Amino acid sequence: MSSSPPRPASWKAAAWRTAVRRTALLPALLLGPALLASASAQTAPPAAAPAPAASTAAFTLSDALAGLSASAQYRQAQLALSAAQAQAQAAQANLGPTAGVNGSLSLASGSSTASDGTVSSSTDLSISAGASVSLPVLPWSAANLSAQAAARAYAVARTTFAQTTAALTASVEQAFGRAVTAQLNLAIAQSSLVLAQRQLAQLQAFQAVGNATTQSVQSGQAAVQDAQTALLRAQAELESARRALGSLTGRDLSAATFNPDVTPAVSALATLPAVSAALTAARAFSPGLASAQKSVTDAQVAIDSARRARDLPATSVSASFGPGSGSSRSGLNASLNLNSGVASASYTQPISLGTASTGSASFALGLTASFNVLDPAADGTLKLAELQLQQAQAALTVQGQTVDQNALDAYNAARIAAQAIQARQTAVTAYTTALATVQTRFEVGLSTETDVLNAQIALAQAVRDLNTAQISALTSAAQLAALTGPPVGP
Repeated sequence: MSSSPPRPASWKAAAWRTAVRRTALLPALLLGPALLASASAQTAPPAAAPAPAASTAAFTLSDALAGLSASAQYRQAQLALSAAQAQAQAAQANLGPTAGVNGSLSLASGSSTASDGTVSSSTDLSISAGASVSLPVLPWSAANLSAQAAARAYAVARTTFAQTTAALTASVEQAFGRAVTAQLNLAIAQSSLVLAQRQLAQLQAFQAVGNATTQSVQSGQAAVQDAQTALLRAQAELESARRALGSLTGRDLSAATFNPDVTPAVSALATLPAVSAALTAARAFSPGLASAQKSVTDAQVAIDSARRARDLPATSVSASFGPGSGSSRSGLNASLNLNSGVASASYTQPISLGTASTGSASFALGLTASFNVLDPAADGTLKLAELQLQQAQAALTVQGQTVDQNALDAYNAARIAAQAIQARQTAVTAYTTALATVQTRFEVGLSTETDVLNAQIALAQAVRDLNTAQISALTSAAQLAALTGPPVGP
């Protein structure tokens, strides 16, 4: 068995200087100032690394959430809500009266021959002006039905917007967590490459004095190449994570650094409600369920319309007062169509020039009705509407079951994610203690510099896992809120 090459007399002094440099630089490289502060607050390590020089403020989770309203996804959801609101307002406006004015001009000329052979001619110029107004007065008028349908659609749109906003919040938190994890992984990859390169240099030095084989050196070279590949992968992941978070926040984050400390946000998480309360809230907040309920209501309205079309006779009541008769009557005219539910009124004022006579005024009242004796098409329409109602009711039941299942899954995920934080905090405490122990042993020559580097990397990985667990808890809580709405009481 070969022995290690002899160490120079100055080895301990050089090792001490190296230890001081490594313990000062590597924790800052691996953890970053903000995460070191978070880990210190949670685990109370025996010694703190020197603070690095001040730099540009890191992008925080609060910054990310504040930029949510500037994202294209948020604007798209907002425009969809505005369109539904405008449609509801337009449908509501149709419930008001519709008015118009009209006029006519006619010129008639003719001649007549008297018994004595005298020829006389006459010219009549008739002018009339009028105004008309109509108003949907019955509940089943098309304008009323359209307004009710638009109001139901707007209610669904409001619920959809609220859930979309909550889901975007979860997406932002998840994207921020991905960016932070990528940043920490990049630091770990950089340190892992440094460690692999140092180990390769040691193997090459040992090989030079005959204490290492060519195979071991080649293994060290492969380890360096793997570490280089991992570094490239980490760089690419950080670039992708920056771009994804930037698209959600409307910011250019191509050169941003991220503050991984999300402890305040985790501490502010509300206590989970009871499962039954969460399921009830999810049913009240679900746009899918609201849309399914809207389909049921629309189908019931369609049945009512089909029944009226089949059973209600085409009936119209009219009244008029003025000179003339029939369609040539002038003055005031009013009518009500029971099928369309629209009442209308008009007034015509004739202005006659020449020899025309207007005649005496009279009053007329009319009623017309048409009954369906045989109408297979109306029966088919009603049957189809009834089947569509059954289909909508079945879809509502299925949608309710889906909402319950999704809410239950999200509830359990949020509960598990919150519980996992404690285990990760314990791991950070353990690795912090292990690093302190390795540093103490190194100072007295019982551990190597490689041991210190390995302990520092292990601590960085533990802190990264703690950060990932915290982000997971935030995201899971936001995903539950996206299904249940604002937090409800226990």
